[in-house]
Amino acid sequence: MVVVASLALASSVLVLAAAESTENLAALKSLSLEDLSAVKVDTVVGASKHEQKVTDAPAAVSIVTADDIRMQGYRTMADILRSVRGFYGTYDRGYHAIGMRGINIPGDFGGRLLITVDGHRLNDPIYDTAASGMDFLLDVDLIERVEVIRGPGSSLYGNNAFLGVINVVTRKGREIGGAEVSGSVGNLDTYTGRVTYGNKFTNGVELALSGTFYDSGGNPQLYYPEFSTINNGVAQNMDGGQSGSGFASLSWKGLSLEGGYVDRRKTWPTAPYSTTNAITIFNDPSFTTSDKRGYATLQLQHTFENDWEILASVSYDYYGFSGTYPYNYLDSVYPRTLNRDEVQSQSVGGLVQVTKTFFEKHRVTVGAETRFDLELYQHNADLQPPMTYLNSRETGNFYSFYGQDEFQILRNLILNAGVRYDEFSTFGGTVNPRAAVIYRPWEASTFKFIYGQAFRAPNAYENYYVSSVNERNPSLGPETIRSYELVYEQRLNQHWNGSVSLFYNDIQKLIGQEQDPVNELYYFANRNDVRAQGVEFEVSGQWAGGLRGRASYAYTRAEDKATGERLSNSPEHLGLVQLSVPLWRDRIFASTELQAMSGRKSISEGGVGAFCVVNATLFSRELVKGLEASVSVYNIFDQRYSDPASEDFTQNSIQQDGRQFRFKLTYKF
Repeated sequence: MVVVASLALASSVLVLAAAESTENLAALKSLSLEDLSAVKVDTVVGASKHEQKVTDAPAAVSIVTADDIRMQGYRTMADILRSVRGFYGTYDRGYHAIGMRGINIPGDFGGRLLITVDGHRLNDPIYDTAASGMDFLLDVDLIERVEVIRGPGSSLYGNNAFLGVINVVTRKGREIGGAEVSGSVGNLDTYTGRVTYGNKFTNGVELALSGTFYDSGGNPQLYYPEFSTINNGVAQNMDGGQSGSGFASLSWKGLSLEGGYVDRRKTWPTAPYSTTNAITIFNDPSFTTSDKRGYATLQLQHTFENDWEILASVSYDYYGFSGTYPYNYLDSVYPRTLNRDEVQSQSVGGLVQVTKTFFEKHRVTVGAETRFDLELYQHNADLQPPMTYLNSRETGNFYSFYGQDEFQILRNLILNAGVRYDEFSTFGGTVNPRAAVIYRPWEASTFKFIYGQAFRAPNAYENYYVSSVNERNPSLGPETIRSYELVYEQRLNQHWNGSVSLFYNDIQKLIGQEQDPVNELYYFANRNDVRAQGVEFEVSGQWAGGLRGRASYAYTRAEDKATGERLSNSPEHLGLVQLSVPLWRDRIFASTELQAMSGRKSISEGGVGAFCVVNATLFSRELVKGLEASVSVYNIFDQRYSDPASEDFTQNSIQQDGRQFRFKLTYKF
């Protein structure tokens, strides 16, 4: 009933949001086919692994462009994804985690979303991390667009494409067209700098090179009443972080070489990871974590004269993590012991994909992919006195085969169907299909009926981590999802668009921690079945002068199937309003964004309240030749709100930052 009521509300708001909607529809009907075809429609690559109109894609797709990023002052991938309908974020003062459609379990690392850069997967095999903060590999200034593809994508991408796929398309050398220098300064002693060069030369070679640094002192004083006996509960100068990243791409004709690297260090003010016999020491500056990740991929893409298309790539991926934790062991004579986590993975992979159109109606894609995890290393030990708790050196691999047929049944009717088989060295095989019927009864209207299955394989941490309080579970299997979705997309006129999505996700065997009643050790198990259902709607408008706006609402009910209880960190209501207004020609723009979220349940008793955050950016370009400048204010009204914490934390919730400022300059020459 709630879904039906929400759908009725969505339909009403779509009509009311465009004041001239009746006139718009009448005007639209009067347009000729030539006029309709001239209306710009966004394209997406990641939905079917080839470029197609968003309206033809077998998914509900959102596009965030480079202009959106600049004009709204987005600083990180987390900022970008929080600006997309149905998405929301959590920050525990260590890492950002992105959720969608009610699924963002505290303590997870985001492995139910697959993040790719130019089609190359970034999720690591140790934790499945979908990095979205300063540990994300790419500076957001290097992004041409972000493709947000909702729904299971394992039929093409395999592991981690569980709730959706985020494909980041980078700026190419020709789009950069010279050198750029960029820098920003903000409160909390935050500074960034970037140097970029890109060009396409007369011999066809295209090059892009970029390097970025980031440094922030963080919030100088954070109060946690749970630690009131230590420094009055104040974590002082414990929130700082630094990172450095680099990116390079080189291409010639259909051959390309691309790679990136990021090294990020963070101090933690929250003192998590206490156990029954070991208490993490609060307000100790030794509590730090470091993440390093990098990749390199060599790719060949070529279309032959008979329309055969081939894509082949080989790649190398690296991930390294180290964490230092100061402990007070209750049974030790030492008042302070440093514990060290060390993690490293190295992987090589390859992909071959062939595409051919048959009988002018069937675009058939077949492919094979494999990855060898040459090193899955996890080590945990006390430094002084020395004591080793974990020393795991494992390897792993998977191989897969997939196929997809995009069948143009009629001019206005498409059937997109595909299936993929994956075989993992850890748990065996899994088959995941997807099918979508895309129907356009009228030129400006699109209906999509989508069914998909996907999986998330247990990662190395879940499979192999053992310690004095943890044990392995050799029978751990993958999480699975079956998803049903109905999408209605409507172009109201040349400027206005609307969409409504109804979805139902049946999720089985979610991985979480259980405790063995015999030895009282914790282990990872497939313990929860979840259903998530809801509705999303959005209306957007855009004009040639640069005026643009967007409003969306998402309702989701995500609950444990056995108990009927809402999931933790799962908001029922998400609201979003964005507006960019040209103040002077196409040179100065004022942009604002409102993000609203209903209350969420915490892991322990209670929960966190609803909140509404407003951000604003004043952006200018070419007032001086080659110069861009922006001033951003985040959380203008200094809203105080918190995110639910995981079981690793003493705190029930983690308070977020209040009002923040940033001033940024970019010069192109």
